[in-house]
Amino acid sequence: MPGYKKTSLDLANLPNWLTYLKDDLELSAVGLTVIRLPAGKGYTFMHQHKEQEEVYIVIDGKGIIHINGEDIPLSKGDFINVFPQSKRALKASEDIDLVYICAGAVKSEKYPDDKTKKTLINDGIPDFDNLPPWYVGNSKIAELNNRLKNDRKGKKK
Repeated sequence: MPGYKKTSLDLANLPNWLTYLKDDLELSAVGLTVIRLPAGKGYTFMHQHKEQEEVYIVIDGKGIIHINGEDIPLSKGDFINVFPQSKRALKASEDIDLVYICAGAVKSEKYPDDKTKKTLINDGIPDFDNLPPWYVGNSKIAELNNRLKNDRKGKKK
């Protein structure tokens, strides 16, 4: 059994305006949806969540997100985290579709377990000795990884 699940989408021709990826990617810990709002169209109602925060990632087009009475412009490359209790709705600009990804997750009391880390869920286990095939034999990368490993050991003391 492979250690991943992959799918592909034609973002210009999504099968539905909401394309849920739960089943296609066998997701069990993150909500992930790709949305295409046609030019001039938008959500027909506001919504909020009990616990789930949502991150909207604009991959094409322009529009607005209306959050708690404020209109915030959106364009390609924008990321916006909307807190659970915030009421929100999105609308594409009048002349171009708005295509974005919505990623949702709920807070875990388990994480962050180390607030000094840059990541929220910091359960990564680096293997500094095991180089990816494109760096096998590269002494500079091996030295860099060795320094990273030693720095990490020093921080754990």
